[in-house]
Amino acid sequence: MENTTYQKWLAQLRKGYLELCVLVVLDKQDSSYGLEMLQTLEQAGLSVNEGTLYPLLNRMFKNGWLDSHWVTPSEGGHPRRHYQLSDEGRALLPTMLGMFQDNQQSLDKLRDLK
Repeated sequence: MENTTYQKWLAQLRKGYLELCVLVVLDKQDSSYGLEMLQTLEQAGLSVNEGTLYPLLNRMFKNGWLDSHWVTPSEGGHPRRHYQLSDEGRALLPTMLGMFQDNQQSLDKLRDLK
């Protein structure tokens, strides 16, 4: 298999998967900012860099899946953009999780064929 073909496939797979993971993180944490999400994803075993996450968050915000607001830390420092699920994102999450689980089950069945 040509390496560029694999890289393109991997990028598309990862994009959708990361969108789902961000929705799950925000569902569990209610609100989070970029660096905190990077750390949460890393703790779960997903290595994501800032150059991937921030454009993804921006796209999800523009799609209406996320809301955001700015928070200035009480100890000072730079304001942080906190994200949370919008009503649309909250409604979309169970559908996306269900589709992912259905696809995982189908793949498992295919792998078990003799």
